[in-house]
Amino acid sequence: MSLSSKLSDTSRHLVTPDNPASNTGTLDYRRCALLHNFIVEYSWLADGRSLSDIDRRSFFERGGDEANKIRERLDLALISFLEEANDIEYDLEHPNFYFWVGSIHHPSQMFVISDNFHDDSETITLYPTDVAFCSHLNGLMYHQKQCKATMALGIEDRDFTEPIEDHPELWHPLETVLSNWIHMIQIGKITASPKETDIDKQGAWEWHSYSEAQVDSTVAAFDQLVDAIESRMAAESLRPAREGPFLSDEDLDAASILNPCFVREFLTRVRVPRFEFIAPGLLVSHGREAFVSGQVFTTVDTSSDDGVVVPPVLLFRATDRTANFDYDSEYISLNPFAGPYGVPKGDHSVPAGLYSESVRRSEWDNAEEGFRLILPFALSGKEDGARTSDGRRPMKGAVADLFQHGFKPFGGEWYRAQRLERLFEKWTELVERGVWDIDVKGVAGTVEKFGDADKGAWRDYYIEPTW
Repeated sequence: MSLSSKLSDTSRHLVTPDNPASNTGTLDYRRCALLHNFIVEYSWLADGRSLSDIDRRSFFERGGDEANKIRERLDLALISFLEEANDIEYDLEHPNFYFWVGSIHHPSQMFVISDNFHDDSETITLYPTDVAFCSHLNGLMYHQKQCKATMALGIEDRDFTEPIEDHPELWHPLETVLSNWIHMIQIGKITASPKETDIDKQGAWEWHSYSEAQVDSTVAAFDQLVDAIESRMAAESLRPAREGPFLSDEDLDAASILNPCFVREFLTRVRVPRFEFIAPGLLVSHGREAFVSGQVFTTVDTSSDDGVVVPPVLLFRATDRTANFDYDSEYISLNPFAGPYGVPKGDHSVPAGLYSESVRRSEWDNAEEGFRLILPFALSGKEDGARTSDGRRPMKGAVADLFQHGFKPFGGEWYRAQRLERLFEKWTELVERGVWDIDVKGVAGTVEKFGDADKGAWRDYYIEPTW
């Protein structure tokens, strides 16, 4: 019997575009408890245990007098959630409820951070951050009056989200957070198992640099973007149709692309665009020679690094433009790529354009499915300028922050790259809304068009927060 067949069916309870979170102004405690209990059951089974062995006590049953002592400080709907959710006592070998967090916080600790550091009686720490992730631990916060939640790994991360009135885009219904966590399980980005791996595990939980499902969804998003562009072009303007993938394994071998890796699987599966420009000023490399000639990082020697290091791959080059990573401070780097791919000060030879993310696979919270759009000009950091998904302005001079996350309300470090899938979805939107024009070569305009993000049109170049 498969693991999935033993689990409760949560499909009716997951938050999706067609099944949104509750908007009743209170916690949907039953829905949240069902999602919470699904994660408990999944991790338990995936770790090789039997569901019959789960000690299904509630927060109040396990916490006894200490839990009952704080009842008067808890919202009624939150009390109902804590009565229905399984509060599992994990052992030292299997300490985590989910990748980032332990089980429901001890009653003596729920209000400690808010009372001592933030003078906020409405916010509790519902799930504590695992000690492996930072020194000043925080966790998943729940605001009782607003009935919204957000994840802050460390105490210092609360500055990104508080006060809640100033950062509404970073607070979500609890069922939305739990649904995002379950989605990451379903697509294989985060999984649980009892086996030993080369990657540091958090209890039974394991972070994967990418999953096959992510390749599938990114290919689908890219093909949708290509469809949107081609459908707006005159038939006589389209390049001749070519069968087969955009690039072959032989093409990628010639470019020294790692095998296997996310970008190889992606490029050998997407369709061949019948135009020249995929975005303003970003050129589609038709043919092996054009693609190979743009790669400057794939042959860098990384043999001294521990484990596998995945290089950044130039996907779409900004025509005849290069990047400038120079910055006045020796302590700040504008280069977003992993250590082996440093660029000396004064070296302006790196082509600007869209790159896949570089990662060390031995490290957690990486994203081979991610990207960096390297601009040939700097962002201003001004009030009406570009924004990352957390609503903040990139620092003045940044060249790689457009379309990126920033703080992550569903968990993880701010530096993890945004997903290519989300970028292609955003670009499709810009084509379909007419923000980007289409001409005989595909998307019209130069790469300077991305500078509109710094001229009051930042919402067109902003991706809403997700995991």
